[in-house]
Amino acid sequence: MQMNKSDYSRKELIGRIGNHIWQCASVIRNTRSNTNLYLLLYILSAYKDGVLNFSPRNYSDWSFNLKNEDENLFYRDIQKIFHPLFESLHERQIEEILHIINGIDLEQLIDNFKEVFEFVLNKIIDFDRKYSNVSINPEEISKLIIGLADLPKFSNVYNPFAGFASFGVYLEEGHMYYGQEINPNTWAIGQLRLKAHLNCFTHRYSLADSIENWNDFQDFDLIVASPPMRLQLKKHQSHNSIYTNHRTIEGFLVEKGMETLRYSNNGQLIVVFPLSFLFSGGAEGKLKKRLVDKNLIDTIITLPSGLLSNTVIPICVIVFKNHIKRPGFVKMIDGSSFYYKDNPKTKTLKYKDLLMLIKDDVETEFLRYVSIKEIYENDFDLSVSRYFLEDLVGSKLTSFAQIIRGTRAPMNESFKQVQIRDLKDDVFDSVLRSIELDSKIVKRGTFRIISESCLLIANKWNTLKPTYFKFTGESIAISQNITALKLNEDIVHPIYLINEFSSEYVENQVDSYRVGSVQPMLRTKDLKNIVFRIPDMKEQVAKVSGIIELSERLKKIESEKESLLTGIKKVETESSTSLSHILGKPLLSIGSSLEIIKNALTKIDPKWEKHYLSQSREFTLSDAFESISKNVKYIQELADRNTSMVSVSNFELEPIHFLKFLSSFVKDEKKSLKTNISLELDIHEDIKNQMSNQVIINGNIQKLRILLLNLLDNAKNHAFNENDIAHKINIEILPFTGNAKEASILNYDIDDKKSYVEVRVSNTGKSFPKDFKLEDYVRKNFAAGSTGNNGLGGYEVNEILKTLNSGKNALNIISNIPDSEYCTVVSFILPII
Repeated sequence: MQMNKSDYSRKELIGRIGNHIWQCASVIRNTRSNTNLYLLLYILSAYKDGVLNFSPRNYSDWSFNLKNEDENLFYRDIQKIFHPLFESLHERQIEEILHIINGIDLEQLIDNFKEVFEFVLNKIIDFDRKYSNVSINPEEISKLIIGLADLPKFSNVYNPFAGFASFGVYLEEGHMYYGQEINPNTWAIGQLRLKAHLNCFTHRYSLADSIENWNDFQDFDLIVASPPMRLQLKKHQSHNSIYTNHRTIEGFLVEKGMETLRYSNNGQLIVVFPLSFLFSGGAEGKLKKRLVDKNLIDTIITLPSGLLSNTVIPICVIVFKNHIKRPGFVKMIDGSSFYYKDNPKTKTLKYKDLLMLIKDDVETEFLRYVSIKEIYENDFDLSVSRYFLEDLVGSKLTSFAQIIRGTRAPMNESFKQVQIRDLKDDVFDSVLRSIELDSKIVKRGTFRIISESCLLIANKWNTLKPTYFKFTGESIAISQNITALKLNEDIVHPIYLINEFSSEYVENQVDSYRVGSVQPMLRTKDLKNIVFRIPDMKEQVAKVSGIIELSERLKKIESEKESLLTGIKKVETESSTSLSHILGKPLLSIGSSLEIIKNALTKIDPKWEKHYLSQSREFTLSDAFESISKNVKYIQELADRNTSMVSVSNFELEPIHFLKFLSSFVKDEKKSLKTNISLELDIHEDIKNQMSNQVIINGNIQKLRILLLNLLDNAKNHAFNENDIAHKINIEILPFTGNAKEASILNYDIDDKKSYVEVRVSNTGKSFPKDFKLEDYVRKNFAAGSTGNNGLGGYEVNEILKTLNSGKNALNIISNIPDSEYCTVVSFILPII
């Protein structure tokens, strides 16, 4: 049926055309690579321009070839790039795609092509969010930067590391654009995008390496770039100068960009960098000093985290100019709160509000002109948040405390070790003694020996966990993530100081000084600068006495609570013991039967263990027996461990290397799945690069297994009803960097002092019922659907997660997700220790 313009608004029309085209995505997704989705944009553009050999009456004869290659030079090079992807499509897929494309009203497509192209591109990017590593700038960032540049007519713009040519797309008419992109697929889409915006013939966009082929042969009014973050240059690529030898893309870009603009009076370089560039040292620190000394930094704007599609790393925009407006000052803008959330997972920058703030050019709580003198005092750290701290009257930490360096702990010797997880997080219980610690062999050369009483502070993650170590003659070995402070106890009482660390005015300072979002840290030099309000010792002692008195009351209440729970625990333990006896005999019988079967198989065929039950999964008879034995052992362990089987919210916690646990769990569960179900573990790049694959939580392995098995069983029993269709379960782990307000949208109740990881368990099967809510999922004995299950799975998952999150909400479900590979996502958070 033809769509009529008069029936819909233009926006609705674009959405209708775009969603019609998006039907092709489900056809193309059946191929091996998600990159194939970008074929949609090529086919769409070529169809609109009428350059393909296309006969709607005979789809099978269509070869994706151009009608006349000589006359279609623009498409010729792009067609070569996409040809291998065309080859991966089956004839049936081609027919389905052409049938869908042929259903578009060509006149409507031509009239609205720019908007339709962007609609489909955004859908692909959103779908491809966690797989893509290309440079994708949201429209709002591109428009913010173009607004900042405020270019005169007929300006020359150079865009190295151009990605999808976002800056070229949003430039006004009349400017000359020269872009470079090294990735062929990304370049091809950028070319098509420029053509969609009618800019391909006035702009030059080359398939080229911006490092090896930097354009310094012509004058530019603006150099603009959003390079791959923290890319390490190869040795031969390092840009040598008389000042530095840069090994990162950021250092290279600033050095090379300002060198290219050296003869341009009004030239400017505007870059999108990770926030870490602002506080980095080494070669970049020296570069920043030189830029500040020469008055080349005009403006620094920090932006919210989570704006980019492929990382949660926060970013900043820096404007470099040869002639800045106010020499001796740098304009700093805190734009971290300038966003709105149009859905729980994505943020949109309020770029118009930022541009208005910049245009007004009046100092506010978001904008400040910072003097070079102040930047010198901060050792050329350009982190914007530190320059918005209010002036406080008090004493710096260094006036009553000094850093204890300690001595390096010798390798392979045993010491009482202190990790962040060993520190106290409670002002009422903040004293640590060596008797509480376990002796362990030192396996890394980063531990330091401390042999005196001191205050221990965690310098990593979102919590300081101030703890007073009381030396009683036995030394401790502290990790590199802990700072030791020797206090002048004539000036400050240790417990008073620990209590002050939780005060709002101290926490505000810590938040301003802390750097990094995925792996936050407080550097020693910033810890020293924290200001405290220290009254005389008499007032301190009085306050500490009040703390101790309150602590005793709380201990009494806790003791009474434990007494009340003792009876309950006794019943649970007796139930568990009884359960162990009940299950013991049949479990033993299963074990004996397995051995009998193995012996019988050996007599029939000595090599029976190597026989495949599933060739595609490489799943042997031996693997099957091992899986059965593991599950029998698992059931026995649950029954033996006191209340494990009876209580879902009362269990012991211990430090767990969570990635190792997940990897082992996925490896084991893959073996027991049906051949039409695949299970994948997806570790986000930020976990790998920013956290070095180190995620340690306080957990319980048995309960974590129950939690994940419940989620997998829910997918297998409820979502995967059709046995002849391929199904997929994906377990993704990524950092959670949202604040409390953002977390609440996802039903997460977080502690701002803690750092978290998020786990998303997604499946491609049938969604939850349309009116199904989280409250239904976690309600005990609530059952939905026709399986007849008892409805305990969601309840157990929720109770386990609450215990792992100190009683706080930590679970969310999203179902009936439109235009997504996955129909349902169950997500949860876990605090890192």
